[in-house]
Amino acid sequence: MSPDPLEIPLTRELQAAAAAHGVSLAGAQPLAGDGSDRRFFRLPGTPTLVILYHPRAAGGDVNENDSYYHIGRHLRSRGIPVPEIFHYCRDEGWMLLEDLGDVSLEAAAARLPESQVRYRYRQALEILVRQQLDGVRGFDPAWCFDTPAVDRTFLLERECGYFVRAFLQGYLGLDATMEALAPDFDRLLARAIPDGEKYFLHRDYQSRNLMIKDGRLRIIDFQGGRRGPLGYDVAALLIDPYVNLKPDLQKEFFEYYLDLLAARQAVYQESFRDQYFHLSLCRSLQILGAFGYLTQVKKKDYFARYIPAALGSLARLLAQRPGKFLRLEQVVASLLKTTRA
Repeated sequence: MSPDPLEIPLTRELQAAAAAHGVSLAGAQPLAGDGSDRRFFRLPGTPTLVILYHPRAAGGDVNENDSYYHIGRHLRSRGIPVPEIFHYCRDEGWMLLEDLGDVSLEAAAARLPESQVRYRYRQALEILVRQQLDGVRGFDPAWCFDTPAVDRTFLLERECGYFVRAFLQGYLGLDATMEALAPDFDRLLARAIPDGEKYFLHRDYQSRNLMIKDGRLRIIDFQGGRRGPLGYDVAALLIDPYVNLKPDLQKEFFEYYLDLLAARQAVYQESFRDQYFHLSLCRSLQILGAFGYLTQVKKKDYFARYIPAALGSLARLLAQRPGKFLRLEQVVASLLKTTRA
């Protein structure tokens, strides 16, 4: 039998690949997913492996599976700790991966003492700098199934627009429009995208996508990688509502990141801090849009529990520059009264 005949047909290629790598298709265990439509199964063996199964991957000539495969192999060649990919069957929509276990940074942070949380986040930032600077070398935008880079148009549609459509309108049912918030979005995006060179951007570098195996942090869900600004992935990690780091720890880790970055290249701190602030706002909007979509459309209700933390984080960011994004402040202030975030 297959692990689930409705999900993974037992094809000859799958059976041959499993046998070649010493794992069994019998007794495969489904692994809990997150916001993705992809499905994962752990295959018994020594060591165990994981099947990633996504037969209807998004994309055209290059699909999401292709991006995972090409970007994963590229990052691994640059010394970035992503899982090894042992076999990819494009026609059937699956690949065999190294098993990174079940302990995410989110799970570890919930039970570790603060000293160990600091250690893990510093480790995550050290990996991030290498990923951003070394990962862009030799990176081919043709590997991207979605878009090759994060630019102003991308942030307007995927962060600001997502917040309005999926969170304000779709999840909360508010009569909100892009036009009403357009002046704030224009000011935001004018400062969020820096001029000059783009770096490798993971786009979802947060605690659920960092696993701990054999004492080392490992990275998953990199298939959305593309070129983009440095500050975005730092923001994704530090304002992540799953862990909801205290503001003083966010500040400490950001300063540590700046030191790491400055050891590799020149950093104009004043402009970088300004860009980071604006990219953090963009990421906050994206997070709320995603939680609204996953809860309302995908019916994954467990994401709703993180909305108060995400909304509170957005409010704290806006409070750093009062009056600059007045329309957005008013919307968030009204929501805080009703959600008590």
